[in-house]
Amino acid sequence: MGKNDIYMKRWLSDKHRFADLINGSLFQGKQVFLPNHLKESSPEQTLILRKPNGEDISIQRYRDIMMMAEDGTRIVVLACENQDEIHYAMPVRGMLYDALNYTEQISQIRKIRRENKELENSSEFLSGLKKSDQLTPVITVVFYYGEKEWDGTQDLHGLLGLNAKEYELLKKYIPNYRINLIDPRRLNHDLCFQTDLQLVFGMLEYRKSKEGLQEYMQTNKKYFGSINEDSYNAIRVLLGSGQQLPEAKQKSGGIDMCKALDDLYQDGVKEGIKTGIEKGIEQGIKQGIAQGVERGVEQGIEQGIEQGIKAFILDYREEGYDKEKILMKLQNRFSLTREKAEEYFSRFS
Repeated sequence: MGKNDIYMKRWLSDKHRFADLINGSLFQGKQVFLPNHLKESSPEQTLILRKPNGEDISIQRYRDIMMMAEDGTRIVVLACENQDEIHYAMPVRGMLYDALNYTEQISQIRKIRRENKELENSSEFLSGLKKSDQLTPVITVVFYYGEKEWDGTQDLHGLLGLNAKEYELLKKYIPNYRINLIDPRRLNHDLCFQTDLQLVFGMLEYRKSKEGLQEYMQTNKKYFGSINEDSYNAIRVLLGSGQQLPEAKQKSGGIDMCKALDDLYQDGVKEGIKTGIEKGIEQGIKQGIAQGVERGVEQGIEQGIEQGIKAFILDYREEGYDKEKILMKLQNRFSLTREKAEEYFSRFS
């Protein structure tokens, strides 16, 4: 299990957050499962099959998160699989996990029935179950947080190609299995969450806009200004490669996500200017061999600063900012006059 999976598992394993994920994603916010009715269950699932020669074969799988929901009238197994890569065989994988759980339930019931000598006829002896026995429902969700949009089929029929015209008659006789896919980056704007999932998933709408992301976090600074380590690392993962925030450990009073993001952007600007100056000095020195080292260094510094300003302008142009806002940022960031800022804008935009 990679670091990203560990971060997401820790974050979503919180009972309030886990219940909210299920209720908000599958039931449009209806409180079907309550956190105080959840208890963690072993993620390990094992099935032992016996071959005709008497040899046992063990099949073992591990869920990322597994919980039992019980409120006196309903018992449900809730499982979550975290994915940062598209898994094109996910319908079969999910079906196997669920089948293992149901098979394990049958084994447990069979063991109890036989120990208590409660099986009375051949049908009951064959299955190990009484006619009145019922299994506990299993709900599996696939929490996908990869960069690319999920382009794999989400059901078994799609994986079997049963949508083709020549297979039309077969669909009726081949049971289907559908995965419950949750992609937080592409949820609609009408979010139905009651925990911090509402703020975090809402943030993802702005993940490709530096200014938009900063404004969103400032608007919700009460939350993003002081978050715990698990939430910080989960947000890092969800923002993806576009925002390379550093790892952080829990600080007294929480981690200020707004400051971390601002520091990241400021470091990027400074690094760009530094790189530009270094390249400019190098070029200037080469020119200075023929024209005079002192003048070459001076020209190099000027060229370096200009390259930094050029990168700054082009970056904000790509973000879609208008001329007036870019001019204001140039004046503030590089201490330029209005006239000089307009000159640079005309040259590099």
